[in-house]
This record gives sequence, structure tokens and C-alpha cells, in this order.
Amino acid sequence: MVETVLLIDDDKATQYVHKRIITKHNKFKNILTFLSGSIALDYLKSINVNFTKKPQLIFLDLNMPGMNGWEFIEQYNGLCNSITRGNKLIILSTSNDPIDISRSREIDNVNDFISKPLSTAILDKVLETHFVDI
Repeated sequence: MVETVLLIDDDKATQYVHKRIITKHNKFKNILTFLSGSIALDYLKSINVNFTKKPQLIFLDLNMPGMNGWEFIEQYNGLCNSITRGNKLIILSTSNDPIDISRSREIDNVNDFISKPLSTAILDKVLETHFVDI
């Protein structure tokens, strides 16, 4: 069971649909949603202070106003190792630009690049690929 999933996406409708899909899957417990990368980073930084559950999986949209996904990743990679260690960071984007896909493969801590929308089959593949012991 994946205890905690962070879903970072600025589109409320997409976020709602993706949260429902993840919630209906029997291998995911807590789904926390964030409308911006900066709010998600604040949450991650507070984990040590508040002893809040650390995510095991982060789904990240790339195209967001304010802080985009690339900027989130840059700051995420600067976080304390105790916060990032063991997390799976997956870009979940409408982009099918080969440059974005290639760039994601070159960045530390990015584990995968998936095209929206999420589905049960995609979640099964994420579990199979990144959580073999679940």
C-alpha cells in the first residue's frame, strides 16, 4: 500500500478527476492535493517539523502558473535528503514534447514521465514499475 500520494496540479477539474481515480484504486491510502508547486514545497519542508506523513509518491504537473514543474523539481532536489529519500516523483503532464521527456530523464529524483490523464491501468503500471514490493 502506498500510504501518501501528493498530487500537484493547478487545474482543479483535472485534480478532482485524478484524485477520484487514485482514491478508487485499492493500493493508495492518503491523497493530498496541491494547486501549486510552492504550496507543495511548503508542505514537504514542514514534514520534519510537524512529523506529518512523508509522501511515497508525487505526481507533478509541468505547466503551472507561478512555479512550474521544472522550478518545483529544482527546489525539490535542494530539499533535505530525509524528505526526498524513497519518494517516487512522477511527472504527469499533457506535454508530449520529446524535449520535456528527455529533460525529465536527465534530472535527479524524477522517476518517470506519464501523459495525462491518469487511469487505473496507468496506476497499476506505476505500482509494477516503482513499487514492486507492494
